[in-house]
Amino acid sequence: MVEFGRESQTPEDDGFDPELEQSFEQELRAALQPRSAPEGFADRVLSRLDALPRHEPAPWPIRTIRNRVVRGAIAALLLMSVGIGGYFERQRQRQIAGEHARQQVLLALRITSSTLQDVRNKVDGDNGNHENAN
Repeated sequence: MVEFGRESQTPEDDGFDPELEQSFEQELRAALQPRSAPEGFADRVLSRLDALPRHEPAPWPIRTIRNRVVRGAIAALLLMSVGIGGYFERQRQRQIAGEHARQQVLLALRITSSTLQDVRNKVDGDNGNHENAN
């Protein structure tokens, strides 16, 4: 084994005083020995736990809505719904305007047809009067 540029000849030759090493190990073992808790420790811990305010967990819909991803998805769905609703409303308005224009054209054609019929009747009536006069 190489240690700081010099080779160790035997495993015991590690550069530490054996008495000091043994004393250190004894202190370490003593410090790591399990100890029992002081008298009343468990009662004090439990009483402090009982004194803490209790918070009921939020119901699952609220916990879910607090999630950023879920909030983003909800916002995207709402925006998409508004956009699609606006598109269909615009289509409905166009259809209503088209129906209104169609009704106006049909009314204009009826009026024109009636006027032409009146003119034809007058022309036919005038032609009949001229033929009888000849």
